[in-house]
Order: sequence, then C-alpha cells, then structure tokens
Amino acid sequence: MCHDLHVRLGDKRRSESSQRNMIDPIGEITDVEDLMKVLTSSGGSDNQWYRGHTDTAWHLLPSLARRREWIESEILLLKKFKQNAIPRLVGPPTGEWEWLFLAQHHGLPTRLLDWSENPLIGLYFACESDQDADGRFWILRPNDLNEKSSPGSPGILLFGQDKLLDTYLPEQAATPVPTQQPVAAVAARSFGRIVAQSGTFTICHRSFEPLENVHSGSCLESYAVPLARKAFIREQLKTLGINSMTVYPDLSHLAEYVRSEF
Repeated sequence: MCHDLHVRLGDKRRSESSQRNMIDPIGEITDVEDLMKVLTSSGGSDNQWYRGHTDTAWHLLPSLARRREWIESEILLLKKFKQNAIPRLVGPPTGEWEWLFLAQHHGLPTRLLDWSENPLIGLYFACESDQDADGRFWILRPNDLNEKSSPGSPGILLFGQDKLLDTYLPEQAATPVPTQQPVAAVAARSFGRIVAQSGTFTICHRSFEPLENVHSGSCLESYAVPLARKAFIREQLKTLGINSMTVYPDLSHLAEYVRSEF
C-alpha cells in the first residue's frame, strides 16, 4: 500500500545529502539564563515555537518517517489503531484529526511533529536524557514557515477549521495530488499532554524532507545543549516547575517522579 512518497528517513538510512544540509547550532545553552538571553536576542517568545532533542544529530522528522515500512503502511496503522482503541476509550474521537492526535499522543507513528509554545518545555526535552550526546534546542518561526510553504495562508493554521490542512490527512495525502511543503498548525487542546506541553505541530504532506532542509532552514535556528550541562539544567527546570510529572500528566510518570524524590 505504497503512497509513492518522496522519503528522507530519520534513522540509519538517512541520506548523506540530508546530513550535510542540517543547519549548525549558532550557539550554546548551558543554563536557563542562557535561554533567556537567546529569547531576548531572537525577539522573545511571541510567534516562536520550540522543540528539544536529547541528541544533537537527530533530524526534525515526524515519527512516521523513521521507517519506510511505517510510511508505506500509514493508513493501515491508523485503521488498526481505530479498530482496537474504541473499547479503551470513554468517548471516541469525533473526526479524523482527533484520531490522529490521539494516535500521536499514545506513540503511534504519525506525520505530526510536536512543538511547544513554552521555551522551558523545549529546553526540558533537550535535557531529558543524557544519552552520551549533546542536546539541541530548536526555535521555529511558524508564520515564516507557512508564508513560504503556502503563500497567502492565514498565518497559523487551525486543524479542523482551515481547509488547507485537510489535504494533509493521510488518506488525502496518499492520492495523486501535488506535493505540498510542511506547515505549522495548532489544535484544540483536548488531550492532557497537549495542555501540559503547550503543544503545537508541524505536519508533512507527501514529502518527508527533514524540516531543517525545507526552505534552506530559513525558518529555524538551533542551539547546542552540552551533555555536561544537562543535569544542571534539569535541576534548574525542576525549580521552575518543569519536570516529568508536569510535562507528562499521567499516573505512570507521576509515580516515577515521586519515586525519584526518595
């Protein structure tokens, strides 16, 4: 059930050209004070979104693009999820976008890439795991992305309202239509994790080019988060109320956080 997509994979099969084109960090964030300086120099938090990677080598790719088999089976993945999710839900989603958000929320590979309107959340994810690697803090200018990807679009798009986004739904993107560039959009915050993480999204269409390569990376900037500073930054964020309990509003993370306190 191949969608005839133009794919750049996010795992060991990344192309060499994709790796070469990845934009380099323009500085370092070694503590929360550095983050404040970055936000000041970039114009503040208005009209900017944030994402953190615990490994600086990771690309800005949605989870679906990490395996070719997932891309080729995207619609079947969603069908299997829908088939078996109903008995586990108090109330089923009311539309295709809600199904996609629910699947993303629970770890099913989707064409969505998570961002946050809260820079502290982005920094938390850059430091969440040491993994013997520096992290990376990304800044996206969503209005710039949408203006370049879809000139004339009404700024930030809203899932379920702006019809342009419907062409990005899996079944519509699988049809032989012209390939569109990734766009930035917000969703009604009907899931606890989206609320806790001040969540927003970018979404891919038929091409899964890493976002840092789209429009030559002109809508992005990034900063390295040194491995040696991650633990210190996590402690700073904890003081500010950003920790696994607040970022992941579920019982398993609550129990894990409480356990770590003793």
